[in-house]
Amino acid sequence: MIKLISTFITRYLEENNSSLIKTDLLKIQYTLEVILGNLFDFVVILLIFLGLNKVPILLLSYVILISIRPFMGGVHCKTFISCLFVTTMYFIMVMLFTTLAPKLNNSFNIIFFTISFIIVAAYAPCRNLKRPVKNKATLKIISLISLTFWIVVFFTLPNVQICNCIFASIFIQILQIIIINTKGVLSNAKIYKHFFSYTS
Repeated sequence: MIKLISTFITRYLEENNSSLIKTDLLKIQYTLEVILGNLFDFVVILLIFLGLNKVPILLLSYVILISIRPFMGGVHCKTFISCLFVTTMYFIMVMLFTTLAPKLNNSFNIIFFTISFIIVAAYAPCRNLKRPVKNKATLKIISLISLTFWIVVFFTLPNVQICNCIFASIFIQILQIIIINTKGVLSNAKIYKHFFSYTS
């Protein structure tokens, strides 16, 4: 459905704007697919969290996500349905950890965020087959600034749920960076058929 709508709009632009070349049209279609897909995902997930009465957690997690993922990169699913499923599971896992986990040990937190900072400094931004990484140095710097901001917030605020939400969101993001950078190593393993075949 998303692809049909984006294709329809792109063809309309092609027919009514002769200055657009094929590369421009491909970029427009990809951008439309991303925007429409993300919008639909968000609406579906918002309805789920409305039913669970956990909208504040969703909104906080979403803010964290959009402040780090566009710069660090992450796992991309190959189909819209798999993307919706993975995104929904992402927010549900963050919600469960946010509401159920106790306050974590401070020493553990320091170790975790230190390792996270090193991983981001070494491997972000992640490559994306559909959208090649440009300005890698700039994206890396922004990634580190964004991560640092959330680390400062984490150690400043006393609210356990907010801290758990920050921790879980960053943990899943760092996990994606690790997965992408070990994809080649694991390409011959069984996990490839069950996970990597649905992502890019």
